[in-house]
Parts: sequence; C-alpha cells; structure tokens
Amino acid sequence: MVITIQSTEPLPTGEYRVKVAELTTVEGRYGEQLRWRLQVVQGDYAGRLLTAFCNPSGNPASKCGRWVAALLGRSLQTGEQIELATLVGKEARAVVIVKVAADGREVNAVQELLPLRSRSGSPTLLEG
Repeated sequence: MVITIQSTEPLPTGEYRVKVAELTTVEGRYGEQLRWRLQVVQGDYAGRLLTAFCNPSGNPASKCGRWVAALLGRSLQTGEQIELATLVGKEARAVVIVKVAADGREVNAVQELLPLRSRSGSPTLLEG
C-alpha cells in the first residue's frame, strides 16, 4: 500500500467542481450523520479531498435534500426514495469557504452543493 501525503493548506474560498468519492454514515455528536468525501476534479486543486457532514433527512429543504437534488440535477419528488450509494461518482459544484477551527487552524467547509452548469451558464439537468 502506498499513501500520498496531501497538503493541509485549505483551498481558497470559491466554487469547485467535485465528485462524490465516498458517502458513509457515522455517529456524530448529534446522532447519525452522513459523511461526504468530495474530490475536486478540475483545476489546480484536482485530486484534493473535502469532507462535509449533514443529517440524513428526506426534507427537500434540508442540506441533505438540497445536496441530493444538486447531484441528481433535478427537484426531488414527494414519496421518492433515493439510494444514497448511487450518488457516489456523481458531480456537482461545491461552494467552499475557509473557516477557523476550534484549535485555531484554518480549514475548509463546504457550504453548499449546486448542480453543474451547462455551457450556457445555466444549471445542467442530469439524468438520475
């Protein structure tokens, strides 16, 4: 096994095209959480990984619901069931900021996932 040491320097605030590299459930301070591992797929920071967390919620207005819709490129329908494992490999735009962690380090935070843009600049509708 070979490991590659990554930079711990945070990415500059901005939008990055990412793909879902891994989506798992973990036990957090507030109960079960989804842990998103997002890999930057373009530009100077291609290959860098970002980690984000959210509650597993079926509410379309929740972070989870918004992120699933962004990855699917469409609105979610009442009663629809989404197998979260099918999101691995899907791409979106991540809105990334730099914030200060409790220990004083600067770290990245993923504020939002947005649908990919078409060449015209409008959001791309992707097939689920």
